[in-house]
Formats: sequence, C-alpha cells, structure tokens
Amino acid sequence: MENQPIFKDNNFTITRELFISGNTRFAIQHLCSIKLTKTRRQIPYTLLVIELLLIATGFIWDFRFHSIVTLLGFLGFVANVLIYIFVKPVHKLTLVFSSGEREIIGVTDYVYLEGLATAFSRSIVEAKQRNLMIS
Repeated sequence: MENQPIFKDNNFTITRELFISGNTRFAIQHLCSIKLTKTRRQIPYTLLVIELLLIATGFIWDFRFHSIVTLLGFLGFVANVLIYIFVKPVHKLTLVFSSGEREIIGVTDYVYLEGLATAFSRSIVEAKQRNLMIS
C-alpha cells in the first residue's frame, strides 16, 4: 500500500515516497514545489518583415532579378506560415528541490502536464502528512 503509484505511465512513476524517471529516483520529501510553464506560439516578426520587404522590393522596382527576389520572399513567407501552423509550443514541468531546480519534461500536450503536476502535488501533500503523523 505504501508504494502504490499515484501516477504511472511509460516515462514516469510517482508514489508517496519516490518519483521515478527511467533509472533516476527522487525522494518526494526533498521536493519543495513544482513549476508548470505554459508557452505560446512565437511569431518570427523579424523574418516576416524581411520577407515582406523582399516581396515588395521585387514588385515595386524593376531590376535584373526582381522576380527571384519576390519568389524568395514569398517562399520564406509560406515557410513561416507552415512552421507556425505545424510546430506546436513546448510546455515545461520543473521540479524545485531545496538544492535547486530540475526541468523534468517538456511536451506539447499541456493536459498531460497538468495531470503530472496534479500527481506531484498530491504526492507532496501525502508525504508531508505522513511526516507529520510520524513526528
């Protein structure tokens, strides 16, 4: 009963006593808090401005390779749009110990991280209650 997992999946196991990640084990009693960082998608404004300038320059001025400059600007713009659509932001979970912080996981699924954070919170509370009952 003591080592029943609060949370268990392919990567992590959290019990009242331990957090197990692969071959690494952390004692929950040394865990002070957790930090959950939600990130947002980033728009590369500098590249966007350069691409729009290339497109505008190719259309406005008539010089030798203006069509190539316009094409480069347009292809860069399309690439940025595709990156924005298909690359998801990475959310992070950091454990704070009395000796320092350790980033444990970074994933695109925020709901999964919330479940993991809830399991850590529950484990911290149960470890603290157990220590108070023993004392």
